[in-house]
Amino acid sequence: MLVLRPQSDTVDDAELKRTLVDDPTSASLVGVSLSEPPSAWYDEWCSTLGCDPDAAAVITTPELTGEAGENDVIVETVAAPSNLTRSGVKATTFLSRWDGPTVVVERLSVLFQCADARDIYEFLHVVTTQLRASSGDAQVDLDPTLEDDRTVERLEGLFDAVVEYDAGRGDGSKWTVRRRRS
Repeated sequence: MLVLRPQSDTVDDAELKRTLVDDPTSASLVGVSLSEPPSAWYDEWCSTLGCDPDAAAVITTPELTGEAGENDVIVETVAAPSNLTRSGVKATTFLSRWDGPTVVVERLSVLFQCADARDIYEFLHVVTTQLRASSGDAQVDLDPTLEDDRTVERLEGLFDAVVEYDAGRGDGSKWTVRRRRS
């Protein structure tokens, strides 16, 4: 799923994240986290799930790895956030090994600061295609106020569902879900 929400809106998305995982104890998580250390990413997911996942891997940059934590997350590094080909290769290694994995690409705006829209599209296309083959899910966060409408529309086409946050909705519901028609 593509999650559209402005970064300026602080949202507790624990409920949204839990919808990605049927059984937290058997969850296999693959994160592409270029804005926070792997241990923080892992700890946040453990808190959200209420337990440690069965398996977890994070793809990040060397400067974010810091000291290894006491958790069971596998950390893979790429030299730079712009190296999406290498990130894709590392991610698909886990996607082909694990059954029903969940991929989380957080803060796509970080990627847009160091890679062009075409490269980001190709990276996400590879990941979503691999996920469909392995019956997995994805959560990719995008701030639609930072990208042009054409880019947002193009990325929406990669996902089976688009979830949009709107703090100003008057009906009490903050989230809207649009599913792709088969």
